[in-house]
Amino acid sequence: MMNDRGIYLTRPRGRIKKPIDTAKDRIKWVAKVNEDYIKFGKSERPLKARYRDYQRIFGDDVIFEPIIILNDKEKLRAFEDHIKNIFPNNFKISNPGSSRKLEWMTGITFEEAKEKIIEEYKKFNN
Repeated sequence: MMNDRGIYLTRPRGRIKKPIDTAKDRIKWVAKVNEDYIKFGKSERPLKARYRDYQRIFGDDVIFEPIIILNDKEKLRAFEDHIKNIFPNNFKISNPGSSRKLEWMTGITFEEAKEKIIEEYKKFNN
């Protein structure tokens, strides 16, 4: 599964907020998250590579779960575009000083987001 591509959910562990990007030139401009935040995303690379990216940012204090395995890149991109629209903007956060919504969310649980993605994938395939 981790050698496949697909849609995932991730969430840092712990109460301490950490920046979502550790690049020195961006670190002061990015949102900070903790266990109250989750992120959905797609990985066109093997999921294990994307998981390693999050480990570099959050260390071993990160939950990463593949939700939908989808190795067809065009279908993967189309489904990611679809799920970007199913989560209301009031869940999504922005980087400080920006109004552009990210895939990072709060106010929704990991399980609720997982169920919604699976439900939408069933609709997407019909």
